[in-house]
Amino acid sequence: MWPFNGKKVLKPENLPLGEDWRVAEGNHDGNPMFVRTNAAYRGFKGVEGYAHQVGIAVPLLDPEPSGLPSTIENAELSAIEDNLCGLLQTANESIFVAAITTSGMREFVFYTRDPDRVKQKVEQARRSIQNYKIQLLIQPDSEWNIYARLI
Repeated sequence: MWPFNGKKVLKPENLPLGEDWRVAEGNHDGNPMFVRTNAAYRGFKGVEGYAHQVGIAVPLLDPEPSGLPSTIENAELSAIEDNLCGLLQTANESIFVAAITTSGMREFVFYTRDPDRVKQKVEQARRSIQNYKIQLLIQPDSEWNIYARLI
């Protein structure tokens, strides 16, 4: 792919893009894995200024033997997703690009232009989500390599 892969960096003034969610199934360490990605960003090499990847992992409280959530817990995780998206996507501060479910956890993947603000907002979410221990990882990824591995 060197030196060019044909993809361009998306300009932030072109946000938000529409949603084109796709689900892929695989396995991780012998457990089923589901990856839901917003394929609307597939044709781009990231979004200018959104140089940090955010991973918000939510360990399941009572996973099925497969490591996947029960129907009831899946509904709770959907509510957590709605909460996080509502907090983090305000004024396009962050972009929600994927959700990964496997091995007793769900991870929500975002890209952000303001990592410090994400930390504050995730702390706010932790206070409102009583039953789950939310884990946060923020790392530089200006070329959206994590996203590219998921699609």
